[in-house]
Amino acid sequence: GVKREGAVVHFESNEDDPMTGVIDLLAKQKTREYVQIQLEGGIAFGTGEHPTTQLCLDWVRDKVEEQLENDYGDNSINFIDYGAGSGVLGIAAAAVVRDFNQSKRRSKKEPGATKSINAVGVEIDADAIHIANNNAKMNQVEMVNYLPTLDSLDGESLSVVMRAIQKKRNKALKSLPDEMNGPIFDLCVANILAGPLVSLAPTIASLVKSGGEIGLSGVLATKADSVADAYQISMTRT
Repeated sequence: GVKREGAVVHFESNEDDPMTGVIDLLAKQKTREYVQIQLEGGIAFGTGEHPTTQLCLDWVRDKVEEQLENDYGDNSINFIDYGAGSGVLGIAAAAVVRDFNQSKRRSKKEPGATKSINAVGVEIDADAIHIANNNAKMNQVEMVNYLPTLDSLDGESLSVVMRAIQKKRNKALKSLPDEMNGPIFDLCVANILAGPLVSLAPTIASLVKSGGEIGLSGVLATKADSVADAYQISMTRT
């Protein structure tokens, strides 16, 4: 990991043996209950079947459960998926918290305080945002998906977003609100590619609070050092 004032970056290299992490995930699943979610994939990336998505799902569950089991003095978790696609990772995070609360209510032990999660997604593809929001409703969890802020986009990406918001069906879509566009998130995950991860490093790093954690995936082994370097630089500057 790359540390800056307690913040940690984790990334998965997916070139040498992409199935290794999946095997580890399946072994771990045998020791804990399944968290079930339903997805309408459509054109949005993230069906839950791709090895990188499964690696991220494992990381998300581990980190959310760690937040739930440890008393950090706050009963709310702020979670963001940058490049949310179908919304699978944010929905999974919210579902873990939902199931945790339900388990506490069923327990004969002292239930303790109810935990909550503020799960949001950022996605450049307007069609994917509609799919992700519908997936969240279908799974009865709260996850809201936003377009990136315009000042975080390069010329090509800005053109994509501007064309999308001109369409009538996308008029209700909004960019990430100002109150969320800062270092407020405990956990951030981004399952995209090395190139976008590097270019987005200043933006993604700026969203994570000191002591928070970032999980990155979609990185080939040959690109791992450049991704790590980009986040080390960006997190030093934030």
